[in-house]
Amino acid sequence: MIKAPALIAVAFLAIPSVSHAQANVYEGRPTFAEGTDLGYYIWKDGNRWHVRWTTKGASRRFTGSVTSDAGELKSLKRIDVESESRVLYPGRPSHVVIGPRGRVRGVAGGRAPVVVTKDQDKIEKDGDHRIIFNALTTGDIDGFDFTTEDETRDLTFTMQVNGQPMPGIIQVGKDNIRPRRLPLVVRLK
Repeated sequence: MIKAPALIAVAFLAIPSVSHAQANVYEGRPTFAEGTDLGYYIWKDGNRWHVRWTTKGASRRFTGSVTSDAGELKSLKRIDVESESRVLYPGRPSHVVIGPRGRVRGVAGGRAPVVVTKDQDKIEKDGDHRIIFNALTTGDIDGFDFTTEDETRDLTFTMQVNGQPMPGIIQVGKDNIRPRRLPLVVRLK
């Protein structure tokens, strides 16, 4: 008869560890939705990598980096990091004010739209081998895409939420595999 501690150890070893995983574990998009899921989602299609994060509506700060051991990280494309302006309240154009007898009394000023920009969000290359990010996200999906060169052997992903590493909220590949520890080191070759 197998004792409980031995059974737990066998079950623990059966769970795949992706902290040093082969790249094929990352193939295909994980399942996640805006506003209902919290976490990081990482996947690849060929040599194009995708990193996304989302919240359950609460405002959270997502920070981290992706580092290549060799080969340049290229074609960095930001995904909805709200660098563009977002209109909270539309403006009102100025209009003519008509008096009680139908005469023009003057022109009333309008109101400019209330616009929010998130200039504090940063997703940028730090040299040829590193991408760094720092974004405040509330209820939507943010992230970035990049490609690797043929000579890249390893990618290292470091990720935090509100300044804390949280490997339990990271999911990778089409099977939504959860790593047990950070940083994630992906062997491409």
